[in-house]
Amino acid sequence: EAVFKVVDAYCQQQAVAGIGICLCSLLNEEHSGSMLSVNAPALDGLDIQQAFRLRFGCPVRVQNDVNAYALAEYAFGAGRGVRRLLVLGLGTGLAIAVIRQGAVVETWAGVPADAGRIVLIPDAAVSCAAGVRGSAESLIGTAHIERLARARYQHDLSARQVIVAAAAGNDPLAAAVMAEIGTNVGHLLALLSPVFFPQRILITGGTSEAGAPLFTAIRQRYSQLIGDYMTGLAALSGGAPSPVEIIKGALGPEASVLGAALEF
Repeated sequence: EAVFKVVDAYCQQQAVAGIGICLCSLLNEEHSGSMLSVNAPALDGLDIQQAFRLRFGCPVRVQNDVNAYALAEYAFGAGRGVRRLLVLGLGTGLAIAVIRQGAVVETWAGVPADAGRIVLIPDAAVSCAAGVRGSAESLIGTAHIERLARARYQHDLSARQVIVAAAAGNDPLAAAVMAEIGTNVGHLLALLSPVFFPQRILITGGTSEAGAPLFTAIRQRYSQLIGDYMTGLAALSGGAPSPVEIIKGALGPEASVLGAALEF
């Protein structure tokens, strides 16, 4: 109902060709709504496409939120100029999107992979919300930031507090926490790269605001694990050897709204 009011306001201002909606979910086969949303389970089974089509009488497209973000970055932001783009969204959980020559890569459920469920440390003591032990999400998401912070500070802090403190550059404990998260992110990206062969990797989401402590660790671990291999691959398509760029997204969190509307 809240989103209906927003769309109503737009429809009163100008003619609307269509409505693009992005969800933090694995999509159903029809791309009409969520099949599985680990962090917003109330979305599951709701035919969002039909609800908006009946309400507004125009075409409706439903997209995964990170796909929508990646499309916007590819068209207007930090993804311009590359043929193969990998986007990693970091926050409560994590998700990826892949753009190849302007098109979203999907294997199933509207995504290229459920990257949060990739196992980084099989014997880890932690599991993600989906119950996968040692998964990328369990070792990178905000809950793990808070666990690491509790161990270092000996009291509770929110993930947001740690991220802000790391970005400020004057808190070595926060920097150490985000460096550990960044090392895990670099490991995940090294696993994903020989699958999707990205030329550029964008990091987005609230966790990306941690700045240098996070990004330095990401790049160092990625370089240690697979950097030389990926650099060499660049020469095979006729170019000079060049490393994979790992940078922060340029458009901010509302880019998904822009990407969701690009089909129209």
